[in-house]
Amino acid sequence: MRTMRLTAAMVAAAVVSGTLALASPASADPTPAGTFRQLVGVGSDTTQDVLNALAGDIVNGKSYAATAVKAGNAGIASYDAFAPDAATSTIQTRPGGPAFLRPNGSGPGRTALSMSLTGDKFPSSTGVAIKGQVDFARSSGGPSTSGTTLTYIPFARDAVGVAVRGSALDTLTVDQLHDIYTAGDTRLKVLNGQTLHAVLPQAGSGTRKFFLAAIGLTETTVSSEIPTVQENQANAALTQDGALVPFSVGSWIAQNNGIAPDYSKAAVAAGAHLAGVQLPGDTGVSSPVTTVNGKLTPVAGYFENATFGRDVYNVVPSRAIDPAGIFFDKALYDVFVTSGTHEAGLATDTAEKVIADFGFLNESYNGSINPARHAKLGGLEVSGVDVNTPAKPALKATTGDASLKLTWTAPTPAPALPVTDYRVTLTGSDGAVVAVKDVPAGTTSYSFTGLALGTYTASVSAANLNGAGSAATWTGSVKYTSSVKATAATTAYGKTPKVSIAVTGSHGVVPSGKVTVKDGTTTLGTGNLDSSGRVGISLSTHLKVATHTLTVSYGGSTKLNTSSTTVKLTITKATPSVGTTAPASISHNSGAKVGVKVTATGTTPTGTVRVYEGSHVIATGTLSGGKVTLTLPKLKAGKHTMHVWYLGSSTVNSRNGANFTIKST
Repeated sequence: MRTMRLTAAMVAAAVVSGTLALASPASADPTPAGTFRQLVGVGSDTTQDVLNALAGDIVNGKSYAATAVKAGNAGIASYDAFAPDAATSTIQTRPGGPAFLRPNGSGPGRTALSMSLTGDKFPSSTGVAIKGQVDFARSSGGPSTSGTTLTYIPFARDAVGVAVRGSALDTLTVDQLHDIYTAGDTRLKVLNGQTLHAVLPQAGSGTRKFFLAAIGLTETTVSSEIPTVQENQANAALTQDGALVPFSVGSWIAQNNGIAPDYSKAAVAAGAHLAGVQLPGDTGVSSPVTTVNGKLTPVAGYFENATFGRDVYNVVPSRAIDPAGIFFDKALYDVFVTSGTHEAGLATDTAEKVIADFGFLNESYNGSINPARHAKLGGLEVSGVDVNTPAKPALKATTGDASLKLTWTAPTPAPALPVTDYRVTLTGSDGAVVAVKDVPAGTTSYSFTGLALGTYTASVSAANLNGAGSAATWTGSVKYTSSVKATAATTAYGKTPKVSIAVTGSHGVVPSGKVTVKDGTTTLGTGNLDSSGRVGISLSTHLKVATHTLTVSYGGSTKLNTSSTTVKLTITKATPSVGTTAPASISHNSGAKVGVKVTATGTTPTGTVRVYEGSHVIATGTLSGGKVTLTLPKLKAGKHTMHVWYLGSSTVNSRNGANFTIKST
């Protein structure tokens, strides 16, 4: 990935040169006041302004009514995370509905959406029951809980930068940020002669959560001494030289370009800007923004960086975007979901121009509900909620004249969260779905009539707010079906990963034919089954370091249908070896030369090495072809024990070399 590399002075100039005199901040709940719309959203401060604009409201004095995103007559009602003059104000989202505390941030927004589904009181038992009051949550981060209740639909790319005041903080590293914000006596308090005044966004902020993770901290390891302010408000955070605070780059761009309400004008006038950051694995400084025609624009390399780049999401109930379900909300689907030939209202050219105007990058996966294309799934974000899905119903099938009647009894024991509906599915002998029907929780039977003669499989599963439970199934006659099993061992980068596959067929048929392994839409390898229905497929030695969910597909044969499964393949960083060569002795008037060679199977390590004497760094170098020669500073007379530390890279682990000794005479 290409990144823009700038000097510290250029970083500051590129940011400051794009600042404009802006209008006073203003809250932008649905306008005019008292307006109610069908699709209610709350949550993230980072995306509130762009969602307000996409809703067609007035943002920073400009009306976006002409480009409002709607589904039929259903419009978006986006409620701000905070009100400038009344941070604890309440909102009312439905005519005659309850007034409840304004959800301030991604976490509270997702909690409000969850409680809108469960009927719990928001934000706690002393609050107000808000069942049915929220349809989606704005979120600048992914799920905090596992599950499938909520679908996180990406709609743009943002990045987290560090807003700073003072030239001493023009450039920063991840290690420095970690040390500035970490808890304990080792916290970095002075940098480049400047006393530091670290600030964080408020609790529940998605930007706060993302930033802490990016620099290797959590809420339990960050310093409790650090004050908090409303996120993306430099005026409140950067009140003195040496102050710094994580900041949505998209929000910074929108504020400085006069697009969004400006909560940073005073700070920018006093010299506040976004620092350049040395990204992990890079040797130069990457600026989050650049200036084009007097306006700030994103630097794509920074936004796409895995450490500081992030997707921003609209979070919706999964069941509301399931077209086969009884809870399907077509308006919500039409506004947010891109699937097949269906394009989300938020993914049109008109909408994406608005998204770009507010400082975000548009991505091809806008509206995706596929986890392989940046969508995520999460559970209810309600403290203490039971996370179990219902057990299998007890199923009975009765065949008739070209018909099939299914009857069932509710799962036992009853789940803590009650059953909301049942899904009935009928498939043919080739595995194709003949019909799918969702029925309300009180229904315990369903009949299919007018069926063609053949073999069918029926299944019934009960669902609650946590998702569908295990299905009870019945099969009248199954022949010529196949199933795939696959295993993949954890493999280090640079070594050849292998997927071992076994395909089995019913009725004693031994499968033959082709098997394909894919990661998303990318084909990683193919192979032909042997006479026992097995094959091992070797993959590239340079797959990304990550846990890959691979799809293994059997293409079928003249006697067997197609089938597929998924298998997780974990690619770990390669383990390096660090070798050093150094003179046994040297004059104290000379600088010793230390040769460092870092090797790893199947790859040539890149990155930085450091020479330590005790806990002190005395030399630093960058590998070229896995090697580097470092010249040490002059050593005081005596014996010096040192070692080399290789910092690692995106594909190779860090590692210490063996101690070596140089005698200075």
